[in-house]
Amino acid sequence: MQSSPVEFIFLFSTGLVAFVLLLSGATKATRTAATLEAMAALRVPDFLQRHWIAAAVPAWEILLGTALLLTADAPLIVAGVLTLGTFAVFTVLLARVLARGEEVDCGCFGALSADTRVTGWTVARNVALIVATVATLSTSPGRPPFVVDIAGAEPATIFAIGLGWALVALAVVLTTLVRLRSRSTGTQTAAGTGPVVAGVGSPIPDAELVTRDGVAVPLHALGAGTPVLLVFLSAECSKCVPVARHLPDWQRLIAPVKLVVATSSRPGVLAERMPDAAPLAYFGALSAKRALGVEGSAAAVLLGGMDHPYVASPIARRDEIDALVQGIVNAREQAS
Repeated sequence: MQSSPVEFIFLFSTGLVAFVLLLSGATKATRTAATLEAMAALRVPDFLQRHWIAAAVPAWEILLGTALLLTADAPLIVAGVLTLGTFAVFTVLLARVLARGEEVDCGCFGALSADTRVTGWTVARNVALIVATVATLSTSPGRPPFVVDIAGAEPATIFAIGLGWALVALAVVLTTLVRLRSRSTGTQTAAGTGPVVAGVGSPIPDAELVTRDGVAVPLHALGAGTPVLLVFLSAECSKCVPVARHLPDWQRLIAPVKLVVATSSRPGVLAERMPDAAPLAYFGALSAKRALGVEGSAAAVLLGGMDHPYVASPIARRDEIDALVQGIVNAREQAS
């Protein structure tokens, strides 16, 4: 039997939306701390910024994606409506980031995200998914589940759907490459000597942290001319807790080098779970992490002072931070 436009639209849109949900959920399944950081950066309401909610987000996406593939009639309509609501909430949060002019990573696809900075493309992508979900809802009445429908489809229909999905994937890849190229070009130095890469001897990048009172402070101004040991912590990160307990000792040992904590956690949660970190904390850490090449928490970067505006390569374990602190102490003793 020849396929109809309704069948094509249903199969194409349902498969596309389900794949995106399953991919998004699977890539975030073991990244609860990163999801919490993204929720804080997106300014999700405080009462929703909970560890169990961050852990449930990928499970929710996988559940919706699976339901779109396996159900029909009323259960499929329910899954479609819930998917539509989920995409709508995500889109509103992303649009608000753009309206505020903030540089935020959405963490949409976990470790597979080559560049998750929120842009107009991010919002447009979600709008396209909303349209695809509406298409699924409008063409689903009277149709069997997706897996049954596509198994019985004509070869020509399957080929056309596969071609459509391939073109969408190609568009995504090309758009990502263009964004990455544009981002790389944007980091060229004024002299045209190539991109600035955070590493030993390179300039402190143009990124900011925010005080508890909402004042933006550039990274190069954190130490007011003196070197800074910048420690990235998250209140939702279990391995960060023992690191935070060492902060007072580190600050005492490296003085007059300043110790600063960078985080995306909420101030109240940070004060409750890491009281030693709260007095040293600056917030909105995601853009600084990206600029410095820092992945995850805990991590530390040594920033030079006004006379030596360098960046030391980031380190990521407590014993490495201990060694860096001892290195600062030794260098100070040799200079005295």
